[in-house]
Amino acid sequence: MRVFLDSKILKSALLGLLFGGAVVTSCTFSPGPAGSAQSTGANPGTATGNTGTGILGGAGNGGLTGGAGSNGMTGAAATTPGPDGSNCGLQQYGLQNVPPDMLIVLDRSGSMNQQADGTACDPTTGCMQKWPQMSAGIDQVVMATQGGIRWGLKYFPDDDMAMSCNVAGPPAVMVAPMNYTGIHGSLAMTLANPDGRTPTAAAVMSAATYLNGLTDPNPKYILLATDGEPNCAGGRGGGGNDRAGAVAAVRMSAAAGIPVYVVGIGNVTASVTTLNMMAAAGGRPKMGGAEQYYPVSNTADLVTALTTIGMQIASCSFGLGKVPPVPTNVGVYADGTRVPQDPTHQNGWDYGAGMKSIELFGATCDAVKSMATKNIQAIFGCPGQVVP
Repeated sequence: MRVFLDSKILKSALLGLLFGGAVVTSCTFSPGPAGSAQSTGANPGTATGNTGTGILGGAGNGGLTGGAGSNGMTGAAATTPGPDGSNCGLQQYGLQNVPPDMLIVLDRSGSMNQQADGTACDPTTGCMQKWPQMSAGIDQVVMATQGGIRWGLKYFPDDDMAMSCNVAGPPAVMVAPMNYTGIHGSLAMTLANPDGRTPTAAAVMSAATYLNGLTDPNPKYILLATDGEPNCAGGRGGGGNDRAGAVAAVRMSAAAGIPVYVVGIGNVTASVTTLNMMAAAGGRPKMGGAEQYYPVSNTADLVTALTTIGMQIASCSFGLGKVPPVPTNVGVYADGTRVPQDPTHQNGWDYGAGMKSIELFGATCDAVKSMATKNIQAIFGCPGQVVP
């Protein structure tokens, strides 16, 4: 089965930011059924190209792409599916914009009441605590990008008990579209209440379990923002260092198809090694410089980091709509040139969560962002029928 993904509508509106303005347009797409409104648009486009067999198969006036439908998507070049034994039933699909799911896992331990340099802060004296600065950054970015990213928010620990290691509850704000109001309200309610320890491992495991349980086909990510070394190795009430547990939890999430971005808040000198290890294990390290995590010290830093991350997840992810019949027998093509699968995420493609999406990396992703690459295809092969 071939699924046609046209990146002409990938153009992102990532505006410059000035202390907290950011706009991200999602570039994740999922196919709708052949011949549906998603496939044809309200006004089907006219195929380009000469009479013959188009890329999507079936004899006729099939060209590379259809014309623009009145719904703003690419129109269908051919809406009648045609059988093709070598490709498990050739069928044309339309496009439907599917934004990524991003769950923020935010440290609200007692140290978030400190200043960015790690010293105590009495806000009545005019000093700035880490917690309100991070809350302000999240608030700004979510407000600006809620149309392109489905945000959610989970705190750790997730209660107000002193020295707590509890993360048993669901996210404070479930992942959903247009979610600014919910996240803004939650941040406002918890603005003055950071407390407890740093149960990073349990928080990541809880977040990954929640995301894995969602039934939507959207690519899924965790954004872990923390200011200190993981502890709570002994479970609820325990205070032992838990670097190994935190790194293992992040690695398991990434292995399950839910990559983890890591943000280090404030003076994290004692935790640099742990943050770098978690960032590498999460599969989305920051490129360039000594830090593989994203270091932030104030609201503007966090806005910049979240905008950078938002651009990455919104530009090179494509929904497949279903798990391929043979996941090891899939071809991905950029303007007709086959792209290699690359589990290291350096240059090529790999599956997203649940094998219901593909993500592009390296030069292939850069070409999509710059519009040098116009068309992305995925071809599903059947058992015993190898994709060319």
